[in-house]
Amino acid sequence: MNPNLYIARQPILSTKEGLFAYEMLYRDSNKSSNIKDDKEATVAVLSNILNKFGVKNLLGDKKAFIKADKNFLMHDVVFYIPKEYFVFSLKANMDLTDELKARVVELSELGYTFAINDALLCKEVLESFGSLLKFISYIKVDINTTEQNLNLLRDVKAEVIFTKVETHELYNKARKYDAKLIQGYFFAKPKLLEQEKFDPQNLRIVELCNMIMSDASIDEIVLMFEQNHAISLQLLKYVNSGLFHFRHTISSIQQVLTLMGRTPLAEWLMLMMYSTKSSQSEQESETALMQLLKSRTDLMVEVSKQLKDTQIRNLTSKVYFLGVLSLLDALFNVNIRRILDELNIDDEIKDAIVDGAGVLGEILLFAKSLENFNIKEVESFCQKYKIDTQRLEELSLDVIRSANEFELSREKAPKQSAEA
Repeated sequence: MNPNLYIARQPILSTKEGLFAYEMLYRDSNKSSNIKDDKEATVAVLSNILNKFGVKNLLGDKKAFIKADKNFLMHDVVFYIPKEYFVFSLKANMDLTDELKARVVELSELGYTFAINDALLCKEVLESFGSLLKFISYIKVDINTTEQNLNLLRDVKAEVIFTKVETHELYNKARKYDAKLIQGYFFAKPKLLEQEKFDPQNLRIVELCNMIMSDASIDEIVLMFEQNHAISLQLLKYVNSGLFHFRHTISSIQQVLTLMGRTPLAEWLMLMMYSTKSSQSEQESETALMQLLKSRTDLMVEVSKQLKDTQIRNLTSKVYFLGVLSLLDALFNVNIRRILDELNIDDEIKDAIVDGAGVLGEILLFAKSLENFNIKEVESFCQKYKIDTQRLEELSLDVIRSANEFELSREKAPKQSAEA
């Protein structure tokens, strides 16, 4: 029986253009660690992924950085890895034998791209690569490198990617060194400086989303939309923009609800909330935040459908809304407790977000564990709720594919909506 595959993508952001590439993490279910710690050849696993899923489904139009050890690079299957999509990341402490150096040169001359992976930068790392540095396009530098050693970057010609950037303080440190590329989940965490009040417009959007995903009647939802003219106008422009193929022009919220359904309408509201960035620094991370939101909510909803006998009424609706709320603090720089206090949110959802409590909390923590490639926690959840790992593999791919499609549609939507 073929092993099942665990796959995760972590975003690499361009400080000027948004989402630049992904770090791709993967392993099969027979391994106890990800590729970073795997001393065996990884070619078979990667080939399996590409054959099963296809490059476009995994990456959309972006590149992926994959960790490459000696066995990986010396295997002839490496020539079948599409060089236009993948960057091979070399371990900073790997044994660079003459044979391996020759292979890097050979592959580089054939058009393959190389990076030095996640290094606490120091003089010894740069010296160990020596003459190979001219074949290195990227160097991934751990942002926790001392400032003294970060000054060595002045002599590095390769493009620098700062990694493990998990807070806004570390992001500012990276920008101090003229960072162009950043990897980390700093964009998913609120800044320490918080707003005094939650923006009323955003508050109304969240309330609408809450109503749609709850048991509120269509008449109640329509009434609330009609009381918020700006949101209603944007919605009508959106559905008449050409993205949909309705036979007639839509002229009322009642029609929108009937034709679109609750979940697509809630997703549109999510799109509105997560497209409110205005400054350049905020726009840098907007794409990645929306990708994370889309992936997280999709995964949580699909996994919730696999759970049996949870005794939670409207589980998938609650899970979807939980996913949306779980990133609002990062989006608006408002303490999550403040958001929850201002809204009439189900206590189960509040406790899940704040304390990780109950089944809902476990589903949210499961999604975060997969994002961070904490496979031990993922497997523990799957065992507890008897989720088949092969099914999880299929769900993971569906989520990635859906996130790619969502981003493509999002890129088109503003331009077409503006013409409506």
